[in-house]
Amino acid sequence: MSLKAWFLDFKEHKPVGVLIFGFILVSTSIDQLHLIPTYEAYRHINHEWPENIIKIRFVISYVLRLVGLCAGIGILCFSNVLRKGLLWLSVFSVMTLPLRHTYSAQFIYSEPLYRLRGSMFSLETFVWIAVILRWMIDGIFSLCVIYYFTRPQVMKHFK
Repeated sequence: MSLKAWFLDFKEHKPVGVLIFGFILVSTSIDQLHLIPTYEAYRHINHEWPENIIKIRFVISYVLRLVGLCAGIGILCFSNVLRKGLLWLSVFSVMTLPLRHTYSAQFIYSEPLYRLRGSMFSLETFVWIAVILRWMIDGIFSLCVIYYFTRPQVMKHFK
């Protein structure tokens, strides 16, 4: 079966949003697993936290990337257990936005870009804009997942 025929068959019988969300989750999770920094770099980025908290955060960030990958594959296979796991992950994501995207960590990423490209804003404002944009992207995506995967017409497709 060609990819086009598979997609058309999928589109006729299943909600296309599942395919879109699944693809986004799988691709971004693989990308994030590839980009995960070493523990030393992670500790440098999150230096404002105590050492034991940094270790816990590092392990959890790696595990959450794996959970996102499994959830993406699971929703593509219409697994209800993994759909519920994705909903849990989305609620967790919304509730922990300020803990995951901190000013000091974003400063480390943004400051070289600011120095290289400049901005009409001060460095502090530039970093806060980046933090708020990250909160918005993660928050809006998570809220969309919660909304979409709790709709009755989508839930009926999951076993």
